[in-house]
Amino acid sequence: MYFIETILIGISLAMDAFAICLCQGLTTKENKEILALKLGITFGAFQAIMPWLGYSVGNIFSSKVSTYGNILAFIILLLIGINMIKEGKEEEKCEVLIGLKALLGLGIATSIDALAVGLSFAMNGQEKIYLSVGIVTFIISVIGTNLGSKVGELLGSKAHYFGGIVLILIGVKSLIG
Repeated sequence: MYFIETILIGISLAMDAFAICLCQGLTTKENKEILALKLGITFGAFQAIMPWLGYSVGNIFSSKVSTYGNILAFIILLLIGINMIKEGKEEEKCEVLIGLKALLGLGIATSIDALAVGLSFAMNGQEKIYLSVGIVTFIISVIGTNLGSKVGELLGSKAHYFGGIVLILIGVKSLIG
């Protein structure tokens, strides 16, 4: 997989985390840098772990479904992309969530799609992307938290649209290729 595609996948998968970080940045006036690091580390770690889990599980089954791997990858990425676009239409609540329980819950919730992407990549025979996705998510989360007060209201739901469209396009590329 090419470097640009890997970065685009990382950006797409990080859009949920980005939207949450924008909200957190919007509602936080103190210790924004500490919050940005907490969110970045949490989301980055989960976005690295979940595709790895999906990839690992997918490798177990990839030989059994290799004939249909590109179709499964397309379906999974299409469904995730459509779901992300639907989420963009919903109004998000902005509450400051800095407790460990809340961070872990958000980390899992924002990385379920990364698990499915890792699974689809294994079935499609593509390379591992988990580390780069985690790094991209960390960076985007820190930036999102710091930019929250400036652009949070403008980009919050549009971030979901961007992520969904990119995942759908990558799914179509997987189906064609």
